[in-house]
Amino acid sequence: MNEEEAEDHGHLPRLPESAYQGKVVVHWSFTVHQRRLGWLSPSFHDTFRWVLLHGCARYEMGCLIYCLMPDHIHLLVAGWTNEADQMLFVRFVRRHLNPLLLQAGVEGQKQPYDHVLRKDDRDRYGVESVAGYIAENPVKAGLVTLRQEWPFTGSVLPGYPELHPHMKDYWFRYWRIRASFQK
Repeated sequence: MNEEEAEDHGHLPRLPESAYQGKVVVHWSFTVHQRRLGWLSPSFHDTFRWVLLHGCARYEMGCLIYCLMPDHIHLLVAGWTNEADQMLFVRFVRRHLNPLLLQAGVEGQKQPYDHVLRKDDRDRYGVESVAGYIAENPVKAGLVTLRQEWPFTGSVLPGYPELHPHMKDYWFRYWRIRASFQK
């Protein structure tokens, strides 16, 4: 399907399902319909983290960083095993996220945007660069002066509740965890 056909059907073109399976890394962006505001709260954040935790555990992956913005959400998700499936993960997250958004008086757009990192971009530099872009979103939007001040950024790595992407040793620890899944 070309881009014109995708626009006619109201959805973005996707790579083949196999591109989202296994030990891949994907940057997902979920936008609130019409960029409506007013839904982001500490309570929403807490529930969102639970949804991510269950999705990550169920589909064998970790969310290296997420950032909830007033009108959209960023996730950087890595498959831990060859059985990991990002499309199933995103369907799960959306199935649980959409009712939360509706309770808050907004709805999500029909389809999230994704960027599957190519194999060459899944090294430390590539992954940490995308994570830095995500972490800087609140600063670029003028919501905070330092990324560490934004309360709606975090990570969900099942089994490691203490890890946060703003920790000084986060990336060292993340790559060590990741290596344990490579065996």
